[in-house]
Amino acid sequence: MGGGRLKGRPVAVSNGMENSTEPVGATRANRAAAAFGMLSIVVSLGAIGVAMLLSVRFSMATSALSDLGRAGWTTTAVFNGGLLVAGLLALPLGIVLARNARTLLHAAGSVAFSLSAVCLSLVGVFALPAPEHGLVAIGFFLAFTVAFVLYGAGDVRTGARGRGLATLALALVHVLGWVVWLGAGTPGGLAIPELVGSACLSAWVLATAARLW
Repeated sequence: MGGGRLKGRPVAVSNGMENSTEPVGATRANRAAAAFGMLSIVVSLGAIGVAMLLSVRFSMATSALSDLGRAGWTTTAVFNGGLLVAGLLALPLGIVLARNARTLLHAAGSVAFSLSAVCLSLVGVFALPAPEHGLVAIGFFLAFTVAFVLYGAGDVRTGARGRGLATLALALVHVLGWVVWLGAGTPGGLAIPELVGSACLSAWVLATAARLW
């Protein structure tokens, strides 16, 4: 044993951050966060879908999604309650992503995603016509787009090029949805670009949850 040294057995020392493109192991925290993330999408899209079906006033031609939660509408409780719960469910995913962050880009992206989850819950709290509604609604869409850019760039930088480019593409699709809608003279209601953004976010959360699982 020669003075306590193990001969013939090279010892590799790692700080857990090098040569890794994935979170280490399918830990309980990873799986729980993945489950909460997937559930957040089910709840949010479910609330939106049910509210659309129940509403006799909502129109894709003239309405914003937030109109479904407007005070006095029959769908207020379904829509606002769903978004409040969905935002809370998404938070554990953001926390675990921050814990697993491999670069500062990933860490910043995780924080931006968590901020979008908070804003989503606040959209349900500050329903129209509350003056705070516009700020938290814009914050929601802006924050998850920034999260896509940061997290996607982090993936590209650490070698997960395909996944990173896909994430950056989702950010581009979301931005283009707004650009095209505005450039065309806002045909239809605000709900149209909002649904494009919601679809992009749903795809990313589900893909990320599947990876963590």
